Amino acid sequence: MRIGLIAAGFALVTSTIGGAQTTPPAPQDKLERVVIVMRHGVRSAMSSPEELGRYSRRAWPKFAVPPGHLTANGATLVTMLGGWYRVHYRQLGLLGANDCAVYYWANHTQRTEATATALAAGLTPGCAATIHQSAAAPDPLFEAPQTPLAPLDPQRMLAAISARVDGDLAAWDARQGPDRDRFEALLLQCRRVPCSAGERSKVQRRLGDTPVAMRIDNGKPDLTSPSLQVAGIAESLVMAYADGLAFPGWRGIDAATIGKALIVHGAGIDLRTRTPEVGRQTSSYIAMRLLATLQRGAGATALADPIGDAEKIVVLSGHDGTVTMLAGLLGLDWKLRDYGAGEAAPGGGLVFEVWREGASGQQIVRAHYVAQGLDQMRHRISLSERTPPDSVALTIPDCGETCALSAFAGHVLKQVSTVTQG
Repeated sequence: MRIGLIAAGFALVTSTIGGAQTTPPAPQDKLERVVIVMRHGVRSAMSSPEELGRYSRRAWPKFAVPPGHLTANGATLVTMLGGWYRVHYRQLGLLGANDCAVYYWANHTQRTEATATALAAGLTPGCAATIHQSAAAPDPLFEAPQTPLAPLDPQRMLAAISARVDGDLAAWDARQGPDRDRFEALLLQCRRVPCSAGERSKVQRRLGDTPVAMRIDNGKPDLTSPSLQVAGIAESLVMAYADGLAFPGWRGIDAATIGKALIVHGAGIDLRTRTPEVGRQTSSYIAMRLLATLQRGAGATALADPIGDAEKIVVLSGHDGTVTMLAGLLGLDWKLRDYGAGEAAPGGGLVFEVWREGASGQQIVRAHYVAQGLDQMRHRISLSERTPPDSVALTIPDCGETCALSAFAGHVLKQVSTVTQG
C-alpha cells in the first residue's frame, strides 16, 4: 500500500513520453503589486502664443483651455492609456474582470487631478474611484522641498550640478550647440542647419540671447543658458503636437523631426533634474513611500508609510519633475523614439512591479518606463496588444532589469542617505 502511494505521487510529477522522462514546468512567476509614478497628460502651454512666437518665424497654435490645464484630448488620451493598463494587467493575472483595487493619488493642480480622473475612467471603469490628495497644500509627496519636511540645501545642490559640468556651464552649453541648432532651425523654419545670421535676425528673441549663469535665486538653484532656454518652448511644441493642433505654415512638424529637435531638451532635463543630489533633496520622501508600498506584506521593517490600503495598483499623478527627479535619485535611464533621453512624456510614467518568482518564492522588482508615442497621441491611435504604448525595461543600478525586493530596498536607502560633497 505504501509503495503504491509513492508510485502514484511520483506519477503526478513525472511522465514518460516516447521513453523520455519529463517534469512539469516550473511554477510561474506571479505579479503581486504595481506602483505607477506618472506625469499628467497633455496640457495647454504655460506661455501665450504671442510669447512663444517671439522665438519663432510662424504663429503658434492656440489651446482651448487656460494655461497649464489638461486638454480635452489630453483626458481622452490618458483614458486610452488607462484602458491599456487594465487589459495588460488583466492578462498578467493581477486584475480581475471588474477589479476596483486601484488607489489614485494626485497632486494639487487641475492637470494632475484631471489626469487621475481620466486614467481611472480607463483603468477602473464602473468603479467609484476616489482621487486622494493630501489635506494640505503643497503636498509633500510631490513637493517635499516646499514643506518643512525636506528643506532644500541649495548651495549643495548647485555644487552637485556644477560638478557635472566641471564648473563650466558655458562649455556644457557649447557642446549642445549642434542639437540646439537643430531645434532652432525648426523654430525659425530654416532650410539648413544651422540657421544663417540673417535668418536668426528675423525673430524678436533668439535662443543665443540667453545669458549663461549658475546662481541661487529665491533660495533655489537657477541655471540659464541658450540650450536651457529650449525647455519651455520644447514642452509647448510637444503639447501642441500631441493635442492634435494645426501648425499653419510650419514645415517639419512631424514626430520624427520633433524627436530629433528634442535631444537638446533631454540634455537640459538631465542636468537640471536628474543630477542625483537634486533627486536626493527633492524626491527622497516619495522614494521612501514608494519603497514602503512595494514592501507591503513582505515582512520588512517599514521606514515610511505605504501609500493606499493594500490595493493591487497604486497610481501617483504628478508632474514631469516628479518623474525625472525620482529617476535621477534612483539612477533610472530610458530613451523613447519620439523624445529626448530621460524625458517625461505627457501621461508617461515609471512603472514598478513586484513579482513573486514561482521557483524560489522570492519577491523581485521590475521597472519600466511607459508612454504613448507622439503620433499615437496626435492621431489618437487605439492602444492594444498590437499597438501598445512605448515601453522600456529599466536597469536598476547594481541589480539589472530584475532586482530582488531586498536589494531594491538597499539601493533606495543607499541613494536617499548618500550625501554629495560640494
